[in-house]
Amino acid sequence: MILLIEIKNNLKRFFMKHLITVPLLALIFLFGQTALAGPGHGHSHDHHHSPITNEQAAAKATKHVQKLVKNGKLDSSWSGVTSKSVEEKSYGHGPEWVVTFENKSIEDPKKQTLYVFYTINGKYLASNFTGQ
Repeated sequence: MILLIEIKNNLKRFFMKHLITVPLLALIFLFGQTALAGPGHGHSHDHHHSPITNEQAAAKATKHVQKLVKNGKLDSSWSGVTSKSVEEKSYGHGPEWVVTFENKSIEDPKKQTLYVFYTINGKYLASNFTGQ
């Protein structure tokens, strides 16, 4: 008999505890979602941005070269180099901007010309010394 009373009391505590917890969690999730549903919290699902100009490609590439110097990926002599040329080239997957930099102070001739590649819409793709 005492065991039944003990079980009854434990069940009562269990249900009382969850009677408050479950609705409280439901309210948190409900209002948490609506708080994020307002304007400014989403983004466009259109991943096609407008094309950038060759001047914009050159500016982006110059910033990227400076970042490579800052991160120690390129010699510090690259920090003052400006773009030599900006060309729109077509490859198998579409057109790209190829921004070329030349640094004659580098001893290795194979490392004197740096190529920085962007999509036509301005997304960084790669940079290398081969132009490939």
